[in-house]
Amino acid sequence: MEETKISFAERFKIWFGIGALMFGTYCGANMASGVYATTYMVPVGGGWMWLWLAIFIVFMAFFCAVALDFIRVYKSDNYNSYYLALWGAHKPDTNPVFKLIVSVFFDVYTTLMGVVTVAATIALTANLLYSLLGIPVGIGSIATVVMFTLLSMYGAAFLRKFNTVMTISLTVCLIAVLIAVLGIKGGELGARLFDFEQKTEWTGSTVSGHLGMFVSYCFISASWGGTLSNYSEKIRTKKDAICAGIMIGVMVASLFFMTGLIVLPFMPEAFVDAPILYICQNYLPGALTAIYWVVVMFSVVSTGPTFIFNTSNRFVRLWKTDSVPHRVKLCVIAVVFLVLCLILSRVGLIAICQKWYTKLGNIAMFAIAIPMLVSIVRVHKKDKEAR
Repeated sequence: MEETKISFAERFKIWFGIGALMFGTYCGANMASGVYATTYMVPVGGGWMWLWLAIFIVFMAFFCAVALDFIRVYKSDNYNSYYLALWGAHKPDTNPVFKLIVSVFFDVYTTLMGVVTVAATIALTANLLYSLLGIPVGIGSIATVVMFTLLSMYGAAFLRKFNTVMTISLTVCLIAVLIAVLGIKGGELGARLFDFEQKTEWTGSTVSGHLGMFVSYCFISASWGGTLSNYSEKIRTKKDAICAGIMIGVMVASLFFMTGLIVLPFMPEAFVDAPILYICQNYLPGALTAIYWVVVMFSVVSTGPTFIFNTSNRFVRLWKTDSVPHRVKLCVIAVVFLVLCLILSRVGLIAICQKWYTKLGNIAMFAIAIPMLVSIVRVHKKDKEAR
């Protein structure tokens, strides 16, 4: 009945809206810097990028569609209720110890994901400040921590309001950089785009070795259900879930594709902590470097404090002391969180992407992906009962 009440145009707006949300979320430090492109898309040659894109779209679309369908049936509206339902710990008669274990585990996992993401953002910001203003990386990292602390306390509403504008600005900037790259390296890009020879000399990786690492990374897509549960109230049917999942996979993959095209003709020299900034500074007009720097800073500002605020807002509820003001509690939790991020950021953007996201993907493979596969049967039974 619901499908006949809503026009295709209205449904498409729902699918596109969720796809745009994930597009904006992925448009953070790792993507904007080009590190995702050099780490995952083109390290063994341009021709293989098509395989990595196809694998990523399948993983992202599948797990997001399954998650959205599960959220639709179990009415989850935050990551805690989502994971409790996924593990069957949402029922009133659930053993309280088991329920506590599930809650704590996914609190730790979600926080760790935030630490890794914000650590990458701090590393990129410090590199930008050093490259453009000559500020030492250590001082730039500390300055970034201070800025993020203040923004997570006072700027969350502002950041959410202007997140779409920042994302659009970054996309336009990337397109401008890509056009400039085509002007000077179009021929080389065309030659490399369908070259399936293994470029092991670029990063030391082989196709088979990269495949294992990349698949582990792709399993992180299983964890996006926790985020989607906050924004999925308009998903009413299985068709909505599937189409929105496909939209997410295609839209996020377009970011990988665009940044991959930018860095490919400059490999292996672009295998640095901020590849696109390196390309802008060494090959493109100064105006593009300035534009890129400003817009990437927007993406940094919209990504880091949002993760910090989410974590602080979650754990501030456990701090029951009434004598400490709420804003002070947020500040203290944010500082502790950012100290962890600052320590991790010292390993660099490339190491974070290659190692830490892979570790999180391996955890998600067992803790989230397997329960999600089981959830397909559970959702089918629920739908059957409803009919």
